[in-house]
Amino acid sequence: MPSSDREKGKLILILTSIIFLYYTVWIIGSPFIDDDRLQSFFYPQHLALLIPAICGLCFIGGLVIFTLYHRDKKSKVLHKNINKLLMR
Repeated sequence: MPSSDREKGKLILILTSIIFLYYTVWIIGSPFIDDDRLQSFFYPQHLALLIPAICGLCFIGGLVIFTLYHRDKKSKVLHKNINKLLMR
């Protein structure tokens, strides 16, 4: 298990590079591969757009929920402080 931030960064970079290379070969290279043994390493082509689309929607939905939660929390504090100022 990596202990320093530098080691964690290297691990994330390597993992991301492997995923990017796999996805690139899956999208660009797999249509030209006729060998069934090599084709078995890749998922069907329709998933090539479906998986990133679902991940993107989850990411955007998470950002929206995060923003709405913190905006609501901040507005409650703001309204509370305004009420304190007005009650003086």
